[in-house]
Amino acid sequence: MRRVERQILATDFWSQWMTAFVAVCLTLTSPYVFKIAKSFLVWLISLLNSLTKEWNNAHPAEPPSSSPSVAESQTLLRQSHHVDYGTSQRPENGTVSYTPHGQHPNGKSISAEEGQSDNQRDTASSASEERSSQMFAKTPATKSDQDSERRTPSVHGDEGPMGTLEQSQDSREFAWKFVESLLRGGAKQADSPSTIMIVITTVLFGLFVAQAIAGVFSAKIASDRAGLSSSQHCGIWQFNENAGGEAADRDDLNNYQKEARASQYARTCYNSPDPTDPLSCRVFYNQSIAYTTKTRQSCPFASSELCHDGLYSAITFDTGYVDASIIGINSPITHKFRRTTSCSPLNMSEPYVLPSSQGNNDTAYHYYYGPKDYTNYTFNTSGRPFEWLVPVYSVGTYLSSLYPGSDYWQPIPELKPPTNSTLTIIFVSSMHIYHVKPSFDPIFPAKEPRYFEGFREPYYYNADPRARALACVDTSELCSPEGTTCWSMTSPLPPDIQSSPEYWLMKWSLENSNTYDSIKWRLGTALLAQESISQSVSIPLSPYQWQLEASQLFATSLARIQYDAWKIATGEDRERPGYVEVTPDEAKGRLCRLYKFKSSDYTNINLAAFVGLPLLAITIFVLSWDASVVGLVTKKDERGASEPLIIDVIVRFIFYILLALIVGMYTGITTLFRKMGHYIKDRRSRTGAIDSNPP
Repeated sequence: MRRVERQILATDFWSQWMTAFVAVCLTLTSPYVFKIAKSFLVWLISLLNSLTKEWNNAHPAEPPSSSPSVAESQTLLRQSHHVDYGTSQRPENGTVSYTPHGQHPNGKSISAEEGQSDNQRDTASSASEERSSQMFAKTPATKSDQDSERRTPSVHGDEGPMGTLEQSQDSREFAWKFVESLLRGGAKQADSPSTIMIVITTVLFGLFVAQAIAGVFSAKIASDRAGLSSSQHCGIWQFNENAGGEAADRDDLNNYQKEARASQYARTCYNSPDPTDPLSCRVFYNQSIAYTTKTRQSCPFASSELCHDGLYSAITFDTGYVDASIIGINSPITHKFRRTTSCSPLNMSEPYVLPSSQGNNDTAYHYYYGPKDYTNYTFNTSGRPFEWLVPVYSVGTYLSSLYPGSDYWQPIPELKPPTNSTLTIIFVSSMHIYHVKPSFDPIFPAKEPRYFEGFREPYYYNADPRARALACVDTSELCSPEGTTCWSMTSPLPPDIQSSPEYWLMKWSLENSNTYDSIKWRLGTALLAQESISQSVSIPLSPYQWQLEASQLFATSLARIQYDAWKIATGEDRERPGYVEVTPDEAKGRLCRLYKFKSSDYTNINLAAFVGLPLLAITIFVLSWDASVVGLVTKKDERGASEPLIIDVIVRFIFYILLALIVGMYTGITTLFRKMGHYIKDRRSRTGAIDSNPP
């Protein structure tokens, strides 16, 4: 079962406006995303610093014995600052020597007058420093100093990237301060035009990135161009054979057009990786139905003697099990189907092809692949086709359907297809066609050379008057949604499979998917080899031309499935003369709005994304508020750090809950193992006591 997405089908104009609205919403959230990311990063680093301090306090490092201790260094430093009459001297080796009171550095004593003079100088210096401090204290603070005092101190200081990050309110301010701190080594450069250009470029790049990210996410709301058919005339319509000759002639033309459009679509959209007309391939929900091709497969007929080149000379095409949604059926539960076709040229030797006994005509042949109507042969030719000045391939075809009892042609037992399969036999005669290169293909031979005056190279033609036969076996399987139960086109639904409109839409879409309905109305014009002819001359054909023809016919049969599904969903044949509705009662009136296709003028807007992304922007805006605004935090951080955001409180709450669960699980597991250890130890001690005291 597939999940059905809720979507809004809008015109291209409104879909672009809706996408732009979501992009603007996401772009406006960029400063709030930065604020949340900044707060989370600062909290994470603070947490890591706290854990580091706890670890350092629990595991103090031992100072080296060769270096003086911190306490000794501080004592010496205090002594150097509190000596009244002594002087300090720093020799060239960097050590500091301290002079006792009343002595020169060289060890000589000083007089009382000199000591008194020194005391006076010290007193004057102290008074001067005190007056300077008072004057500096009375100087009014500038605006920048006041701003600096009002700024909240960072946990890690005002310098460095972390300090810059904490003091910044958005990405633009952070970019400016970070670049300014990088260039702070040269104060003059901070105001230079180059620095300003760097900052402007950084800000513009940040805005570009924000808009690009918003554009990527907003583009997700436009899912595809699939639309549902709104026709109210859906149904299964068939031609009534008793409608009269005029209606039958119009129906023949109608069937020719249906077959031709499927062939043209298969030619353009199936066998070409880069369609020449990509717009024409955007009609159906899926461009094509995938299939695999295998050559040198076993002969598909009852007797391998019928295959031209023996047992392993057939080519097989197989779609595998395909979900019906591929052909445009829109439902959470859809059935599956499988289409296979196996083709091979037929054996042309006796007794399958024999000269006709009528008169002395040695170019008349009968083809004995099964009786037809009131004759004992399938097909007959007479004369030399090359002498008929028509540069075409003459084609005749016959079908053994899923209901062989009512067929015009009955194949011989050796050629009969497997049960629940159809058999199509195609006879191809080469007429007045010259080839620039010889062809050894079993269906399109051209081996006989003919030289013309003035030409160095000969032309080649088919001198054999016999037609060549190609036969294909087509099989269609219908399967349950799970693919576990399958049945044929003629079998009733299994008891455990429920009938549904989706099933009937799939089944009737496969009714005309076979080789016969891919060539029946167009005959020779359906061949790829026919398109290679110009003015009685054919370009070189492939050595495996018959395999290319079989592949094109199979692709046409698949395209016919896609077109017939659309035909049923829209009721294409309802107004044609001679057509009557044959929709089963359980599907009548319920096939409408079950078919989806690609629309060139409409775009689907994902409802969840269209509503969810703006709500996400609002949520980000709310989560970036200070927690004190909604009363989640009442006590300010003692370190003076910025107040936590709402998302900080939520994340920390979840973090502490998870931490408590982990600690509880760890404690419970360790307690359990400890009890198990005590239990095992007691059991061992009791066992030992029993062994030491035998009865």
